Amino acid sequence: MAAFMTVLESDLRALSAEARRRYPAVKDAAEHAILKLRSMASPDEIAHNEDILRIFLMACEVKNVKLSVIGLSCLQKLISHDAIAPSALKEILFALKEAP
Repeated sequence: MAAFMTVLESDLRALSAEARRRYPAVKDAAEHAILKLRSMASPDEIAHNEDILRIFLMACEVKNVKLSVIGLSCLQKLISHDAIAPSALKEILFALKEAP
């Protein structure tokens, strides 16, 4: 599981770097999510923390292809590692529907 958490942190860093100038809210949220992720020990903890999911949904909503690709890729990783609460599926489906 440590590898999964490392990959997520790397993706959050990429998201922060890509959003740096044009999307400061995404950049700040990604940096905040990195700090939260470091305090978590398992994907189950991620499923109970909406901040991690929210940043990837936010990346999809800004209508920037590079950010959306990172966001969608991370959503797929979270789903495949059971790190998504069932209650969040509606939000994810909406983000997928609206992604560029």
